[in-house]
Amino acid sequence: MDTKNAIEYRGFTATMGWDEESQCYSGEVMDTWGIVGFNGFTFEKARQAFKEMMDWYLEECEKKGRDPHMSQEQQCKCT
Repeated sequence: MDTKNAIEYRGFTATMGWDEESQCYSGEVMDTWGIVGFNGFTFEKARQAFKEMMDWYLEECEKKGRDPHMSQEQQCKCT
């Protein structure tokens, strides 16, 4: 990715940037269980995909009774 932008939604931050190889914007959400990624052919479509992915992720965490935010300590145990 050439440049990265930080975007936020519902208490989560993602880094997003233009991927020259894919010719689209792609991003990844930080501090989540597993990799939560998204993409879109325009910045706005990628931003909307981020919001939709986070809504889905938060729903799934609620169903499973899991805290959606992964702490630094939990991240260290997973790697």
